[in-house]
Amino acid sequence: MTPTLVLTRPEAQSRALVAALGAVLDVDARIIVAPIMEIVCAETLPDLRPFAGVILTSANAVRCGPPLTGKRAFCVGESTAAAARDVGAEIVTVARNADELVGGITGPGPLVHLRGEHARGAVAQRLTEAGTRTDEAIVYAQKARALTEAARRAIEGAQAAVLPLFSPRSARLVGATVRPGPALHTIAMSPAVARAWADTTASEAEICGAPTGDAMLARIVAALRRKLP
Repeated sequence: MTPTLVLTRPEAQSRALVAALGAVLDVDARIIVAPIMEIVCAETLPDLRPFAGVILTSANAVRCGPPLTGKRAFCVGESTAAAARDVGAEIVTVARNADELVGGITGPGPLVHLRGEHARGAVAQRLTEAGTRTDEAIVYAQKARALTEAARRAIEGAQAAVLPLFSPRSARLVGATVRPGPALHTIAMSPAVARAWADTTASEAEICGAPTGDAMLARIVAALRRKLP
């Protein structure tokens, strides 16, 4: 039977993943897009003129934040860097995760971390303590949404399903509303995501080898191929 892929990222990221899968996936799969969070842009945005550069850990910060034309940008993830580049930012660094980003930045700053209401890694605090003054500005909120009935049935059902999870918060939000079925294969972006899923559901997840979009895409494709009869 055709496996089901359940995507719970915010709408824009889920649709981008569907497009990326369409370019590489050579098996049939039923795809359910069921965002567990909605991105709501802030009404008031920071003035970037006092800052020597911006830190971007999500493409949502690019979409919701102030204009970045000509601004130096330190990014986590290729997709974040691509979004910033598209709006005219000068990409200085593309790190795989927050730890790598913090370890690679030196200099007096000041910088500003454009982030969501819920964020991990204490990026601004750690950089400031290391000698690079860094402020932070919340430019979007991640509002929780109810999981759709179609997504819940796929996750809890007896038929093969693949559930990629990209953040600890999304893992907790999804896990709090479902009982994982016997044929569910969960893929966690990082050990922290896997721990959040296990803490909420008492279920294990495959941990992606690297916390990158490309690595997750490869794991999703591999999992869907394995689920074919």
